[in-house]
Amino acid sequence: MESTYGRGGKQASAKTGGGKSRITITEVDGVIVATVFVLLLIGIIMVFSSSYYTAMTKGQSMFSFFIGQSRAALLGIVAMIVMSKINYRIWGKLTPIMYLASIVLLIYTGFFGKLVNGARRWIEIPVFGSFQTVEFVKLALILFLSFLFYHRKDMLKSWVGIGIASIITLVPAAIAWQHTDSLSSGITLAAIGFGMIFIASPYFWRFIGLLGVAFVGMVSYLTFSTGHQSRRFATFGNPWADPLGAGYQTIQSLYAVASGGLFGLGLGNSRQKLMYMIEPHNDFIFAIICEELGLVGASVVILLFCILIYRGVRVAMNAADMLGTLIATGIVVMITVQVIINIGVVTDTVPNTGVPLPFVSYGGTSILFLMAMVGILLNVSRYTRKRG
Repeated sequence: MESTYGRGGKQASAKTGGGKSRITITEVDGVIVATVFVLLLIGIIMVFSSSYYTAMTKGQSMFSFFIGQSRAALLGIVAMIVMSKINYRIWGKLTPIMYLASIVLLIYTGFFGKLVNGARRWIEIPVFGSFQTVEFVKLALILFLSFLFYHRKDMLKSWVGIGIASIITLVPAAIAWQHTDSLSSGITLAAIGFGMIFIASPYFWRFIGLLGVAFVGMVSYLTFSTGHQSRRFATFGNPWADPLGAGYQTIQSLYAVASGGLFGLGLGNSRQKLMYMIEPHNDFIFAIICEELGLVGASVVILLFCILIYRGVRVAMNAADMLGTLIATGIVVMITVQVIINIGVVTDTVPNTGVPLPFVSYGGTSILFLMAMVGILLNVSRYTRKRG
């Protein structure tokens, strides 16, 4: 498709196989911006509420996690603004380098990363501090696959092409899972890759077969292996089978959810954060939301995510070209998968694996890269296509 892009909201005609389409340059999607800002604000408030007691028991200021989350949010907003002003097509030549660099970073992290709770998922960067490498890998994978599928449109018409795309997806996913001991990161990366393959693939049933093989392989591995992730998988649905081990955090989470009732115990009044739950400001912050704000507060958070995901899907459907559609799809899939897994783990509807709740859970690297990707999504939203 040949097209010209106007300025300041002007429309430009572009010839396509089915007639003409109009590419309109507009302002960024304001609903996405507003929704993300509200989620960030909720995250800052809930991080403080859920972390002040933990901080004081560690001899830190009660505001330490609050300050860290606020700083990350401000940096994230800057990253979002900058990325929203950079045309998404400009990343093309950089994506192979970004992808290869992400693999190298993952391998380096597995060998030399900072050891936290028995896993190496962070590296120390002077001035910046701890950096979780898998967040960069998510961005690199989304951009690399988007440009690959866009420039090689016939790639997924053959099993060889599907196999190559699967390998590109599974290499960082497998390294994240096994080398840095992060099942959640592996699942998220695999979901991003296969979601984009699904959108770009012309053959639906081939994709279903591919997905089925991957799912059976993962479940089989978790069932018959002996790692701590497998122990978590074994206690799924019945965490009381190992109440002081793999099922402990899930049990405490269910207590928090059940205690909240309809309107919650009140902001700051959670009981489970008083050293019953381990680091409640991280992956299990949604349990504290349920306990303090009740079903009403939890429903508001879920509604905000639904709005964000819906607007992201609209951006993908109305993007000016397939490249914009693929990039938007990857970002939306990433957010959706993390929300589903996080809330599922908190409510024991999916096996326990550590996934932060986007924009809400404590984590500087996660917030920074999420906001940068929202900026790219906003840039895609500026270019919309309306067929005549």
